[in-house]
Amino acid sequence: MRKKKTVRKRNQKKRKIGKESDLQMKEYLKDTPPDKCFWVNNGWIIRNLEELPIALDNMSDDTFNYHVNKDKNDFSKWVRDVIGDETLARSLERVKNREDAIKIVNKRIKQLKR
Repeated sequence: MRKKKTVRKRNQKKRKIGKESDLQMKEYLKDTPPDKCFWVNNGWIIRNLEELPIALDNMSDDTFNYHVNKDKNDFSKWVRDVIGDETLARSLERVKNREDAIKIVNKRIKQLKR
């Protein structure tokens, strides 16, 4: 009998790992402090996740490729380090073009707003 309780507790803990609370998910959508904004190399400033797909949609491929290339992915790094959304950051790591990045970010924003 004792084993069943232990197993149940372990299973419950496993289900909680990786899930974000509603409060935490709403935090991802808030504006960052001014010193933590994303500064695009074309002069634009991105303050939150909802501005990211708009900026991606309007920037040139050269600007995107400056921030995302074989050596780095500045958008993924910013989302991880500043926004705190590890799920989105991991998805953005695999992105190779603006269109895919826009789709991924918009999909995540919809999830966060539920």
